[in-house]
Amino acid sequence: MSLRDRFDDRSMLLADLLFEYDLLGVHDDPGIRPDDDEEYDDLVSTLRDGLDSGLSTAELSEVFAATLRSHYGLDRATAADELPFIERVHARWHQTA
Repeated sequence: MSLRDRFDDRSMLLADLLFEYDLLGVHDDPGIRPDDDEEYDDLVSTLRDGLDSGLSTAELSEVFAATLRSHYGLDRATAADELPFIERVHARWHQTA
């Protein structure tokens, strides 16, 4: 059973946004969605927890960057670099509320 098996529509929205963002650059062609597109599903809970807790975009960007550093080994991940993505996530999340 994968994480995705437990995702509701809002969690799938986050998974889709993460797939589009492709922070590791693992997808050669963003127009082609592979069957195994779950690389970033572990980050859905980080985003969802922050959004459900009412974190601001700046706060969630800090949490997201810290997760990228600790779990993905992206030592250079900064809140400032991740802010544009988090702003997009925040906007889409609140559109679906």
